[in-house]
Amino acid sequence: MVAKADNNPTSPCPICRKPTAQDAKHFPFCCVRCKTIDLAKWADGSYTITRSIEQDDLEEDD
Repeated sequence: MVAKADNNPTSPCPICRKPTAQDAKHFPFCCVRCKTIDLAKWADGSYTITRSIEQDDLEEDD
């Protein structure tokens, strides 16, 4: 994670890798375009879960 001069932490957008402030409107994405691209990847099956979901995955941590 990279900190900007104003101490607002940033992280790379998962789609285009542009630094994105954690308080950005579409965080973790830099813009609505990247957010929509990510949604489309889920919808068309580009993203998959690579292992079986187990009970521990479903339980909330306290």
